[in-house]
Amino acid sequence: FGNIYINNMKKIMHIGQLVGGLDIYIRNSLTYMPQGSLKFIIVHGKCDNNEPIRRGDELLKEYSVNLYRPLSLWNDLICLIKIIKIIRNDKPDVIHCHSAKGGFIGRLAGFVTRTKTVYTPHAFSFLCSPSPLKKQFYLILERLSRFNSYLLACSESERKMGIEIVHYKESKALVWRNAVPDASNWHSDVKIKDERFICYIGRPCYQKNPFFLLDVIREVIMSDADLKFYWLGVGYHSPDLAELKRKIEEWNLDKNIVLLPWLSHKMCLEYVRKSLFYLSVSLYEGLPLSIIEAMSLGKAVIASDVVGNRDCVCHNVNGFLLPFDKNIFAEKIKELIVNEERRSLFGEKSRDLYLSKFQIKNQVLELQKIYEAD
Repeated sequence: FGNIYINNMKKIMHIGQLVGGLDIYIRNSLTYMPQGSLKFIIVHGKCDNNEPIRRGDELLKEYSVNLYRPLSLWNDLICLIKIIKIIRNDKPDVIHCHSAKGGFIGRLAGFVTRTKTVYTPHAFSFLCSPSPLKKQFYLILERLSRFNSYLLACSESERKMGIEIVHYKESKALVWRNAVPDASNWHSDVKIKDERFICYIGRPCYQKNPFFLLDVIREVIMSDADLKFYWLGVGYHSPDLAELKRKIEEWNLDKNIVLLPWLSHKMCLEYVRKSLFYLSVSLYEGLPLSIIEAMSLGKAVIASDVVGNRDCVCHNVNGFLLPFDKNIFAEKIKELIVNEERRSLFGEKSRDLYLSKFQIKNQVLELQKIYEAD
């Protein structure tokens, strides 16, 4: 009977680049999904350099394909053909495809093979460029590649955007809020210098708004010269890193800003744990895992008032949601530095919000129901 049960389990195929937040998203959902409920297959990019994924003692089947971030007609066509072959060979019941490139190719492959497909944008592709022409191009691609897929948004704001802008039908627009494990009991052996610092995690790229953050830091340092800013995750695909370093040196901020490349997940969390509070100035998000993890550690949050951030940060409850004004950001940062009582109260509310909405061991059962639905 055991073999019959295993053979009848639904197969779920994840398609996406296993780097950064997406890697964490997939690993978390697979780790906390009840054992024996579903069978998983992973399709990822050849250059992702991800660690093998396990569920308990089971090493999951993985395929590496030509799934690269830049647009390339030849590479993308090869990738599509390979994924269609994988789907026809493994016969998944559900394809769960992620982000711009994995989402486009995964939805097209699902349409060709007539496989039920759900798509999680993790922030829609048309948000990723300052160019109005590129925004319109990516929006058209998002609309054309809906095919017969379901939108599985990672926040209520993303679902709303999918309905109103991408034109998904409400009946095909679902939501499963990003959720993370409780990081309060995780610790790393890394030794962090005992000093006052604020933490930020984000690749130096358009989405993470690095040069606005430099302007904000410059304003703060003028009145608090000893404060440090730890900027984590400046490794993989950081197109603005060279210019960022140049400006840091030009503005004499190198004593206040510490740039750190990709670290282990637990090391990143240790820096967040030791920080005064967490900071985000992103131009857009899906639902930011870094902020939710900071909330699980009981940290106050100062964040830009944009899609994704406003789904987890409540203004004047667990932090501040602010417009893109460097003076307002600097003022609120300085306020939270000196007001320890408010910082502590915001941190307690962050922890409460995390426990009620974003704890993965509670939320993952909702994802299981989505996968199992006919």
